[in-house]
Amino acid sequence: MAATSEQQRPARSGLEIRDVYYRGKLVMKRGHAPMLNVEYNPGGCGCYRDWQDQEQSIRADHQITPPSSGYFEPTFPAETVCDHSTSNTSPVGDCPWGGSGPCNSGVAAEKYADHLVMSTQFAAGWYRYTMRWTFYLDGRIEPRWGFGTANTSCSTATHRHHVYWRFDFDIDGADGDSVNEGAQVFTTEAARTWGDGSVTWEVHDGTTGRGYRLVPGTNDVELPSDGYSKTDFMATLYHSGELQDNDQGLGDCAVEVEDLVNSESIQNADVVLYYRGGVQDVVNSNIYFCKTVGPTLVPLGDWGAGNIFGDGFETGDASAWSGAVP
Repeated sequence: MAATSEQQRPARSGLEIRDVYYRGKLVMKRGHAPMLNVEYNPGGCGCYRDWQDQEQSIRADHQITPPSSGYFEPTFPAETVCDHSTSNTSPVGDCPWGGSGPCNSGVAAEKYADHLVMSTQFAAGWYRYTMRWTFYLDGRIEPRWGFGTANTSCSTATHRHHVYWRFDFDIDGADGDSVNEGAQVFTTEAARTWGDGSVTWEVHDGTTGRGYRLVPGTNDVELPSDGYSKTDFMATLYHSGELQDNDQGLGDCAVEVEDLVNSESIQNADVVLYYRGGVQDVVNSNIYFCKTVGPTLVPLGDWGAGNIFGDGFETGDASAWSGAVP
């Protein structure tokens, strides 16, 4: 596994994971969140397509060099605004939150007995977005997104945030994968919703039978899709350079589903899954309390034995990490 916060313009997509292996077998070429937006109630600030290339300090120590000056393996759990957001009605501010720090920008990796957590934080105006990936020894992957606020600028109107992850699954290689919802195997690109919240989606390799199940998070289903957020899940055909919809400006707010889902065949193909998580911040109720969303990705089939990570991560061989994604 390799992780980086590099961006491929114009799709600024946060803390990316690349070349993800489980037990020596390829799971995902790339995981990131290229689409992020916010919509205000009437009388608020309209809507925005937010950015993710402005790093905001987190509380983390023990900087590791190389691979870069922005990588930390802290001696305590890395802290962001979301870890200090305890008030529904007052913003918490920025690091060090009344403490002593240290405050640093970059990515923190926390290595535990049965899992690895990678954390970072971004600023978009008055908002503070926490992005985390957790990798478990049993193969589960938990992408998490926290919606926090550091000050009161334009945050006094009820509004809704949405993040759209992009998972470029390449189970045992790029081609030959299929996507299903229960017993329904998608033959062409599809956009779906959670419905009653019990739905899951799966991607499988047609040869080995290995795959992953995408399970919506409990918090995710509390804000169903509407005319603005439009969808909860998309299964699409991979195209080089297609990382998001065509709308990429600050005022290009809502995601244009039809740019990505347009009836192409995804049977035994190179597929990409998109997944939405959203929250609502309500004035005089919970507007400043950080809310976290995200699915769980669960391995399916026989993954055998082998290294949990690939590309030198377990040995610390940074020279083997992937430097580019096609």
